[in-house]
Parts: sequence; structure tokens; C-alpha cells
Amino acid sequence: MKIVHVTETLVGGVLAAVAALSAKQAALGHDVLVVYPRKPSVPPEAQLDERFPAEVTRVEVPYRGRIRAVDGLRRAVVVATRDGADVVHLHSTFAGFAGRLSPAIRRQADVIAYSPHGWAFLRGDGSAFSNRAAAAIERVLRARCDGLILVSDSEARVTRERLGRSDGDVHVLQNGIPVAGLPRAEGSAGQPVVIASGRLMEQKAPDRFAEIARSLGEQAEFVWIGDGTPEERRRWIGDAPVTVTGWLAHSDVVARLAASDIFLFPSRWEGMPISLMEAQVMGLPAVATDIVGNRDVVIPGETGVLCDDTAALTDAVARLVSDRAERARMAERAIEVQRERLSDARLGETSIALYEAMAGRRSDALVS
Repeated sequence: MKIVHVTETLVGGVLAAVAALSAKQAALGHDVLVVYPRKPSVPPEAQLDERFPAEVTRVEVPYRGRIRAVDGLRRAVVVATRDGADVVHLHSTFAGFAGRLSPAIRRQADVIAYSPHGWAFLRGDGSAFSNRAAAAIERVLRARCDGLILVSDSEARVTRERLGRSDGDVHVLQNGIPVAGLPRAEGSAGQPVVIASGRLMEQKAPDRFAEIARSLGEQAEFVWIGDGTPEERRRWIGDAPVTVTGWLAHSDVVARLAASDIFLFPSRWEGMPISLMEAQVMGLPAVATDIVGNRDVVIPGETGVLCDDTAALTDAVARLVSDRAERARMAERAIEVQRERLSDARLGETSIALYEAMAGRRSDALVS
């Protein structure tokens, strides 16, 4: 197959998901391209070389703002598929717009698949009106792709409830991660370390992390892996006792996680978060919000705790900080079950089967 992955945001969890999926597909012998804009937050080329095997072709387009990026992606995909493509797989909202609204891509691709990686209408920073409008747009665009590929069961359930998609339109390809290279977390040598990972932005709720750090800063060290602009640091972290590491290479992220004790993930909306999956596979007990995606990763009471609000998150972190035995119990359980449960071992084969099923449904529809 010739498979073209398209995203306007090759960072964070989307980067990890696209890298894992494209690598597995290329390993099966498929011709795989990844098209993306060079946003300031995209990792340097050397780091992308570490994430993508040489068999995956990367096509980078200039970034001149989000709206222009949509048109730039559309143009690049039209060129990439001019000789035809078996699959164009769109990742995240604006790539979804770029690919589904282009008649040329529709003509040149046998299958168009769409993965939102977290629905815009579930965002916690929007008004009720904007969320309803986002859902309405997605319902209008439903006929412009051959199927949705959701990254978690809970995301699929919300999709059926909110968009009215039939079971034939909705597929689940659970995010998976390469577990073999991830070490077991050994914890800190001194005071417990509570760690988070992600961009300093509304979705990841660094303000909640900062609030918890202010409450428990004398009992534990709080570390945020990632960064934002100076204004975002001031807005989200302020004077809280939080160490912000800045952006790190993936190997350095893993090293930081391995020297930590609790993974705190207070995000407001998700698809199926790779950073939380990595922490669990490494044996870090997790304290996370009870939302779509998070609840597909954490096994409550066994590998971590799911919470409804900041007060509950604070209480859960405080309990784990003071109870080394409970942290050890959850760590053992996470190592026992999550390394198999969250592995990407079957990601390539499963994705190809989904594409083939979509191609069959489209052919049947054209015939009928």
C-alpha cells in the first residue's frame, strides 16, 4: 500500500502516535509518507530522525499560521498523491479539514481515514456554543471520509453518542507504544517526585498541576516536562514550586520518568494520551482526570487513580506521596499488565486490516 499520513501538529502525543503507526506500517513493507508543517514546536530534524525510521518519508511544508497551514497541507497531499494513493490518513482537526474538503484528494485516494486525536467539541476551553458548532461541522463532514479511526474505546463511544455515527463508520485503533525500550521506573533517591509531561496549554491543565504543587510542595518535588512561551509559563505555572524542564529529547524524557515516583496527569480533554501510557508501562502510578482517553489507560485502584476535580487529584497525590507501599503495589501491577495491554506490537497489522475494510465498504457503496 501507499499510505500518506497528514497532520498539522507533529508534536507531543500526535507525534508519538503517528511515528509509531508509520513505523509499524513501513516495517510491513508499505510505502509510507508523513506530511506536516514546520511549526515552531515541531522537534528538530535530529529528534525526528530518532522517532521515524529511514523507510518513512517525511514531507515538510512551511508554516505561516494555522489557516495557511491547512492550505499548505492540502497542496502537499495533492502532490504526494498525484499518482494515486491507497490511503490518506488524516490526524487531528485541521488536517481533517484539509483532507476532507479537497475534491482532488478524494479523487486520488482510494481511502480517506480520519483520526481526531481528541474531538474539538470535547475541549474544556470552549463555550457550549462553540462545542456544539464543532460537533455540527463534524456531522456535516462525516460523508467526506471513509471512516473514523478513534484511538480509544471511550472516544468511540462519545463519537457514536454525539455524532450519530453508525458502527460501520467508527473503528478503534488503540494507541500503542514501543515498550521494549522503556525501562522500569526506579523512583527518586530522596523526596518523592511528582511529574507531568506536555505543552503548557489549556488542554493539559498545568494550572491544576501548579495548584497541587502549591498545596503539596513541602512533601514532594513537582516537575513538568515540556514548555511553552514565557507568557504561558507565567500564566499556567506562575510562582508555583514547579520545575519546568523545557523540551527534551525522548530519551531524556524517559530518563526523567524513570527517576520519578508519581505521574500526575490533570488534563481537561484527551484522545488516548501517549505520555500517560509511557508512564504506566514504566511502572509509574498515575493520578489522572476521569475523562475520555485517560480512563482507557489507567486501571482505577490497580495502576492509578482517576479523579473528577482538582481537590480529588490533590487528595490522591497526597495519599500516594505518603504511602510508599501503595506506590510500590500500583507500580508492580502496572508493570504486570500495561506492558502487554498498551503495546504497539499489533498496530501495523491492525491498521492495514482497518484500511482494507474501509476500501471494501467504499467499493460496495460505489457499486450500489
